[in-house]
Amino acid sequence: MIELERRISGDWIDLREAGKDQYTLIEYLGFSSQDLGRLAEELRGAVEEGLIEYKDMILRRAFITLEAVQFQSVRFEELQAREQPMKDLVFIVLMQRLLCTGVIPLPKSKEGEGLSPDELDVNGVLAEIRNRIRRDPNFQKHPAVKNIFVQVALYQKEKKKMEELLPMIKADKKEVFRVNFGATFKRIFDSIKKNYSDLLKEEESRRLAKENKRDLLHRVPLKDLAPFLQNQAQHVCHLCSTLTYAREDKYKTRGILVDLFKQKEEYFKRIESEQRVYRSLCAEIGLIGTSDCPIRLNYRLRDELIHALERISKVEEKP
Repeated sequence: MIELERRISGDWIDLREAGKDQYTLIEYLGFSSQDLGRLAEELRGAVEEGLIEYKDMILRRAFITLEAVQFQSVRFEELQAREQPMKDLVFIVLMQRLLCTGVIPLPKSKEGEGLSPDELDVNGVLAEIRNRIRRDPNFQKHPAVKNIFVQVALYQKEKKKMEELLPMIKADKKEVFRVNFGATFKRIFDSIKKNYSDLLKEEESRRLAKENKRDLLHRVPLKDLAPFLQNQAQHVCHLCSTLTYAREDKYKTRGILVDLFKQKEEYFKRIESEQRVYRSLCAEIGLIGTSDCPIRLNYRLRDELIHALERISKVEEKP
């Protein structure tokens, strides 16, 4: 049993160190880009209870095998078949922890894209601005709108100057005259279009920022979940290390596995208590009375893990 305890302790120390960032963890566990894609699909299939469903499913299968050991001789092939799912589970728990601690960043509000100035028509821009001012007079106070009207006034001034000077210009000089004023008008139009494009980008950025504020992952104190997940990962690692040791050592295997099965309720309580932790996080942001907040948080964490796995799998595919 001393050797088993050393194995459990050593495996956890190594895993804990590797779990400080996602890439070291992936390398330590030997996951390929295909493995990451597979895990993303498995998480996507947990449609009933999200992450909790996924964790419960893997543990349940492992303990079905351990229960059979109570009544019959162990088949080492069956033990080996449970090792990879347990590795998957401890990986997902540690990835969830990295997400909660910010090592894997949450999606941030993107910069508004708006339209390229080259795509804009000056007459269309001015018509839209006037329509918006009619709907909301305060709109004309926006700096970009003020700049646009400054440019409109400048255009009118330059156009009037051109019309006054044109009759006095000699015929052989008129083409150069028109080119010079054409360049001035282009600068004015470019400024109008750029100001309007910047205005659209600013509005889009504000819209995206509001969406982020409504996202539970940006609202709840996710770092408070990290210690719970660290403890959960340690216990999954304990289970995984014991299964591997029993298969490799083949000495007093049945006794080791029987003792492990006796801890079944303790393992499932740790999974069930995750929902209580979610409720506590929701309470911290005043959503304790919103019954679906813990459920939505569970699904958002699952979805963001799927996105993270898919992003990383694409990086891992590159030569």
